[in-house]
Amino acid sequence: MAPGAGGEGGAGGPVLVLCLGNPLRRDDAVALHVARRLEAAPPPGAALRTSARAGLYLLDDMEGFDRVVVVDAVRTLAHPPGTVLAVALEDLHAPGGPSPHAIGLPSALALARAAGAPVPSRVLLVLVEAAELDEVGEGLTAAVAAAVAPAEAAVRAACAALTAAPAPLSASARGRSGSSGGRPAPRRRARSRRAP
Repeated sequence: MAPGAGGEGGAGGPVLVLCLGNPLRRDDAVALHVARRLEAAPPPGAALRTSARAGLYLLDDMEGFDRVVVVDAVRTLAHPPGTVLAVALEDLHAPGGPSPHAIGLPSALALARAAGAPVPSRVLLVLVEAAELDEVGEGLTAAVAAAVAPAEAAVRAACAALTAAPAPLSASARGRSGSSGGRPAPRRRARSRRAP
């Protein structure tokens, strides 16, 4: 799919659904399978992109969007493979990020915001617990393949929530008011690795 399919926009514009994965790393490709299902019937008011990038490079993929849903594989070792997790980015208590591609995303957004760069005001994550992220090869494991449809449903629910939610204060407004908008988050145990 061409990057940015569905258009771009800031606050009040489309919600970006950013599906991350490497098709040659088994379960790492689960978000790409979710993207294929979403392409057939995109969520209302959403733009869809796929990417194999990670960390700071994801800011380029998010440029121009105020609300983002990130879809990725994750290996927390705390859930059975195929478990679908839907969380807000600020609820993650792992600064490096819990997934192969979202490594460093919380820190990257914080640094960009502190530098005055435009960043999304809300980021929701739909993560699928993976069984195999290290093996080179195509095809999802059975448990993760069965999670594609539930993950798609979770993405649609996240898009609906972001579309319905009132726009939060901008980063500059939060800075002037002195409110970070954050809240304490439960500690999550995750194992991170860099994408090849």
